[in-house]
Amino acid sequence: MKLNKRGAELSINVIIISILVILVLVIVAAFFTGGSAKLFSAVKDIFSGTTAGTDRALAEQNCQLYCSQSSSLQNPSNSAYCTKFFKIDADGDGEADYTKEGDIKVYKKYYCGSGNSNGPDNLGISCADKQEQQILC
Repeated sequence: MKLNKRGAELSINVIIISILVILVLVIVAAFFTGGSAKLFSAVKDIFSGTTAGTDRALAEQNCQLYCSQSSSLQNPSNSAYCTKFFKIDADGDGEADYTKEGDIKVYKKYYCGSGNSNGPDNLGISCADKQEQQILC
């Protein structure tokens, strides 16, 4: 008499679905226990510029990309070239440059073009529209 032991095994599909269900339950539990703000903050820090700041060369490359995209727009002053800012670690201390207002760190906003700022926090990437006129933000 042979015993069929197939019913005792778990398929890979059941294991994967179980892991996904547990993951979803953990996320839902964190959301309802008030941990959602901390969870979303951690996810945002992973996928966006964190307090470490963006490398200046990378920010300048992004500005050139934004310029090429905005030059074809009818209203380039609303484009990413004019509105996007970067947090840059210019002094190399591992944290984006900031000023202190009381106990709060206010990170400097480095913009691409000269229309937003005419100080050291301007990346100085010039940009022209289709008519070869300077885009003013």
